[in-house]
Amino acid sequence: MTTIEIDPLSKELGDRFQAAGHELYLVGGVVRDLVMGRLAPETDTDFATDASPAETSRLLRGWAEAQYLVGVRFGTVGARRHGRVVEITTYREERYPKDDRKPAVTFAKDIGTDLSRRDFTINAMAVRLPDGEFIDPYEGVKDLAAKRLDTPLEPEVAFSDDPLRMLRAARFVAQLGVTPVPRVIE
Repeated sequence: MTTIEIDPLSKELGDRFQAAGHELYLVGGVVRDLVMGRLAPETDTDFATDASPAETSRLLRGWAEAQYLVGVRFGTVGARRHGRVVEITTYREERYPKDDRKPAVTFAKDIGTDLSRRDFTINAMAVRLPDGEFIDPYEGVKDLAAKRLDTPLEPEVAFSDDPLRMLRAARFVAQLGVTPVPRVIE
């Protein structure tokens, strides 16, 4: 089992969710940046959980200085603690209805399903909290090392679901020096 050292605030939040019988994972770009060794401690942080938004909100009471429920209909509860912003999203699957940028969201049962909906393999990695176990079902670490940009699902699905992912691809090419794999370009 590969583990990643976690900052105290994330570990504390992981302990809180674990004590309540829920899973909590650090997800997305923050994990990519941790793997690359380029994370600043004040970075806003994304988490995924099996807890419902209502349960997440309950678990944040007494821990967070403030909560933000703007994204709650998409399963996301935001919070601030010690000046750091966190967003905790219930595992989800999403499909984008034709001609609509807003996803139709259904909640998923596991982290694997949640990671499959991510834009690129380099953002489809997670760290289980509080123990720091590293999860990489789509080999994002290998893609980072090889400077490749690939999607967890078929690119046609990923880009038709959310065409803005094409702009994110361009941003990652510029910022991270990655090259899209042929199937992403086609």
